[in-house]
Amino acid sequence: MKIVMRVFFLILSLFIGIVFYNHYQIIHPSKRMLQPYHYEWLEHPKEHGMEIEKYTTKGGIPYLMVTRNKNHTSSQRITTVMRTFHDLNISIKNCDATLVMFHGKNGRKEDLLPVAERYIALGFTCLLIDLPAHGESPIDSVYYATKEYEQNYVDAVLDDVYAHISKKPLMMWGMSLGGAFAIQNVYHSKYPFKALVLVATFDRFDGVLKDKAVRLFGSFIGSSLYSILEKSLSFFDNFSPRDSNSALVASKLSLPIFMIHGKDDRLIDYKRGKALLDSFDSTDKNFALDKKGNHHNILITDYPFYKESGAFLLKNLSDSNKKRL
Repeated sequence: MKIVMRVFFLILSLFIGIVFYNHYQIIHPSKRMLQPYHYEWLEHPKEHGMEIEKYTTKGGIPYLMVTRNKNHTSSQRITTVMRTFHDLNISIKNCDATLVMFHGKNGRKEDLLPVAERYIALGFTCLLIDLPAHGESPIDSVYYATKEYEQNYVDAVLDDVYAHISKKPLMMWGMSLGGAFAIQNVYHSKYPFKALVLVATFDRFDGVLKDKAVRLFGSFIGSSLYSILEKSLSFFDNFSPRDSNSALVASKLSLPIFMIHGKDDRLIDYKRGKALLDSFDSTDKNFALDKKGNHHNILITDYPFYKESGAFLLKNLSDSNKKRL
């Protein structure tokens, strides 16, 4: 009997440990330090054909403003992008817009420097923003774009940006958790956004957590663990994963959408990305399924993501300019 009780308490302790570890990581994700490859861009921006300016809003939100350095030799990435669009007979001369960019969970704004290098080649000014509880953010908790200050996060940055540059047409880019922030901020922003690019983004956060629990522990145990986790988050942090519902907000947005998802994504199933796309109230919805992509390599596979997303952004910028005329 003692052995049975010991086994029972051992299993119970294991379950409690799993729940509280995941609870903590959900609300207080581990911050990534700057990596050696980050310094390659930060310390030698001209070699990448860019100018990098670092700012912090009055409220403490850290962000980078990345622009093209036209007085320095173009980097290989910039040259490749420009050649690609020249071959497509797509003009980039009149592109003068701002692309707001959000990284994914456990990432930081500097992760997007190689990504921004492609978009500044098209003429965009890129704003790379640290999410709450990530990078250099002084905030110690993240609530998956469910809090009011998280939903107005971009406006706080743009209010600060316009002290440095004149207003330009705005477009949004977000990956994974950053995609959830992108959707909420586009919806709540006082500034108009012309188009939205999403990378490996989910429809409902509770669904993502349930999928992970069931995949790791099976249907019965996984569902039970998720139920306990949900109650723990609600009791200790007043947070319900079901409130992070990007699909619900998407149903109220009609701006053009381009989304890419990896077919082998085991963190956020591509079907959740497709369900999110279907939720948008837009007549211009584009879904790219990268058959070789997963959640971690989605931006570096052979799929021509930068060509397709860049062409999408330029088209909608051009269409927007025509409407104003």
